[in-house]
Amino acid sequence: MAIKISLESVKIPVEIGDLKYEIDVTDEKYEAFIKNFNEFLTKVETLNKESSEDTILLKSMVSEVYEELLGKGSYEAIYAKMPNIGFVSATLVKIVTQLMQEMEQRITAKSAVKVVPKKQGKKK
Repeated sequence: MAIKISLESVKIPVEIGDLKYEIDVTDEKYEAFIKNFNEFLTKVETLNKESSEDTILLKSMVSEVYEELLGKGSYEAIYAKMPNIGFVSATLVKIVTQLMQEMEQRITAKSAVKVVPKKQGKKK
């Protein structure tokens, strides 16, 4: 009897309205994305929401994160469907939050099996 194990895909599908994407979660891409996303969050905290220059900068920053995560043209396609940087930014945060939850779930499911040793009978 052969042991058969299915391989997990390193692509996670994402649907935003009628737009469909895949996120590549190979170790290299996922770790780089999380690092860049944390830097993005740090920079966002320094922006002045009242400044039109900072709004332009925010759009550029959000665009870069979308492009890295979902691929070229993703930001423009999403912004065209939802032309409000606040909504587009909130959607990005939802995607990243769900991505992290999905990764945690996949990793936890794989390591959930525990090997329990057989109990030894008492020696007389």
